[in-house]
Amino acid sequence: MWFDPHRVSEALPALAQALKTSAGLDPAAVDACLASYQAELDAVDAEIAAMVEQVPAESRKLVTNHEALAYFADRYGFEVIGTVIPTPASMAQASPAQLEELAEIIEHEGVKALFAETVHSTDDVEALASRVGDVEVVTLYTGSLGPPGSGADTYIGFLRTNTELIVDALD
Repeated sequence: MWFDPHRVSEALPALAQALKTSAGLDPAAVDACLASYQAELDAVDAEIAAMVEQVPAESRKLVTNHEALAYFADRYGFEVIGTVIPTPASMAQASPAQLEELAEIIEHEGVKALFAETVHSTDDVEALASRVGDVEVVTLYTGSLGPPGSGADTYIGFLRTNTELIVDALD
């Protein structure tokens, strides 16, 4: 759900309540932080929506390493047309037959970019891109924030940076 700031915002009141009751934090301070951060999330959600408008509807097709962008796709009008690793299990591996089928889908759909992840090997994605040809591999921050200075070193930065990478690759 990390790729949908609206859903994250909806989850924050429960966290705030736990911080007030279980951690004994000042309720007024927690409520003020909650309101401020929800406003930031609303703003970045609107910013992302505006950025993705640059991508033509017919180009809003995502091929990812794992099933990492489903919430992003749902929120901002993209379609995940395939994943290199067929299941979310960390030990799962792509089969040559599955990769060939995915390559055919990519070619048929005219996909411009494949999205890898900083937290997983890019070997299969790179091999798929090589098989297809004329397709870019773009590495996103998915399961973690980026290092300091990466632009993805905060949650808001994570959302902006990943969106910019996606939009730039598909525009």
